[in-house]
Amino acid sequence: MIQRHQLGKVPQKPHTAFYDDSGKLLMEQCVTRKGFSGAYSILYFKIPPTDENAVEAVSVNGFCPFELVDDQPLHRRHIKTQDMGGGGDFLTGRRTLFVNADLQIGICKPTEPPKNFFSNADGDELYFVKAGSGFVESLYGVLPFNKYDYLIIPKSTPYRIHFEGNEGTMLIFEGSEYIGVPKEYRNDVGQISMFAPFTHRDFRMPTELLKFDEALHGKPPYPLVTKIGNKLGAHVFEHWPYELEGWDGFIYPVAFNILDHQPTTRSIHLPPTIHITFTGNNFVVCSFVPRMVDYHEGAIPCPYGHASVDMDEILYYVEGDFTSRKGVGSESISLHPLGIPHGPHPGTYEASIGTKRTNELAVMCDTYKPLIKTKFADTLEDEDYHLTWVKR
Repeated sequence: MIQRHQLGKVPQKPHTAFYDDSGKLLMEQCVTRKGFSGAYSILYFKIPPTDENAVEAVSVNGFCPFELVDDQPLHRRHIKTQDMGGGGDFLTGRRTLFVNADLQIGICKPTEPPKNFFSNADGDELYFVKAGSGFVESLYGVLPFNKYDYLIIPKSTPYRIHFEGNEGTMLIFEGSEYIGVPKEYRNDVGQISMFAPFTHRDFRMPTELLKFDEALHGKPPYPLVTKIGNKLGAHVFEHWPYELEGWDGFIYPVAFNILDHQPTTRSIHLPPTIHITFTGNNFVVCSFVPRMVDYHEGAIPCPYGHASVDMDEILYYVEGDFTSRKGVGSESISLHPLGIPHGPHPGTYEASIGTKRTNELAVMCDTYKPLIKTKFADTLEDEDYHLTWVKR
């Protein structure tokens, strides 16, 4: 929900008769949020989107369904997702790691071309592409993406993700409601303000409408896998259901590269709040990018120890030198839970004094409700991590 965008043809006025070049009346569909009082897009279908032929049950073990651990003692955790093998496509390869009522966090390392389109009716999705490039096919068109891009997929959008060479790695946030630009980054007319850490120009929109290609899309039937209440089903179409004459509105997928997040520096250390990139329902997603560090003569650039007793903190390490942490690597995920303090590993606090830059790239998520790990995440846990402040 960045700004109004349009692809293809739309009539001068919505809710009026609109015909394609052959004289066929097109079916208008409104995609709305918050009933009819929120953001919306209006789409014009060549065949009504209601013309499905069957509904079938589907499952993806580790994603839908997943199993939570029976017991999770309160301590700091390290999940080594670099040890997770690849497999499946953007959907069948998904594995859920952490869950609460507002958010699910997962990993996907596809090694196969995408098969079915997917539509998540449980909430918006935010992908972070750690490795790989390609394009998203969605009802709203084609959206190219690159390494280190965030991809926001609005709730209930049919889409699938293609990787060049059928290889990639993605961190996935699934919000129970919305994921978007923080309200404080917009001015009173909805424009991203000049004080925000990014601009409208940094967001990329779909570039062209989808066109049916049998070599790419195959022959019928065409299942659309849907998710609601952590259960999957497939709506099966005998026709290819994603061809539009055009659409316009505020709801559509977007891409944003983490390196376009403009970091803020002050003379002394600022809290992680200044790294917020996106917000959801009771959670935030932050981007830590290479930047100049604090410049007061006595500044300690390394993050201070803290007990954020109302929020769990997830940190996904992407690449670089991680100022405050030892023993983690690219694709490590740390969980520092509410209720106990955490801080820099021994030696890192002192070593940061006098440094001029930080060279770390990481994605953080803070959530107000405790995150419970899945049994799959349990298989990847570094069990001694919570002791590494005293035992190394």
